[in-house]
Amino acid sequence: MKRTKIRLISACAALALALTGCDAIGGGSPTEAQVGDRVSTSWFDYTITSAQAVENYEGCTAPVGDKLVVVDMTMTNTYDQPVPMFDTDFQLYWGDYGSDEMAFPLEPYCTAQLPTDYDLAVGETREGVLIYQVPSDVQDFTFAFLEVFDNGTEEGEEGDLFVTYFTAP
Repeated sequence: MKRTKIRLISACAALALALTGCDAIGGGSPTEAQVGDRVSTSWFDYTITSAQAVENYEGCTAPVGDKLVVVDMTMTNTYDQPVPMFDTDFQLYWGDYGSDEMAFPLEPYCTAQLPTDYDLAVGETREGVLIYQVPSDVQDFTFAFLEVFDNGTEEGEEGDLFVTYFTAP
């Protein structure tokens, strides 16, 4: 089954509902992980190898009142076809998971960052970082990936939700 880019508004709403316990995506609880754990989705495995908060990274400085959270990850395609990937597939949440308590990765500005979109070739392993701008007083985060299958509709069919918890003071 092909994977399709998720519609950001509906995906955010679904993630927020699932994360708050109001709704379970995929008929069950989210798959939970910690930094260093391998997470297996329908198309690829990924591991967050580190996550840290910084004031600046590779020439980008967080505005006053914010900080940057740098998530270093490795992904390997385990599917029998290339997998279309988008940096917005991976969202960062905090607090009560409200619409103002989440972030998408910053647009790529350095070579360490994963591209905005790319294909992960069959068997390919790719390493890179995703950088998020978040309020400086936040320390506890939930890194989330929601499977969305192409079922012929614009929204797609929601699959499993994968979350990785970490603290980045």
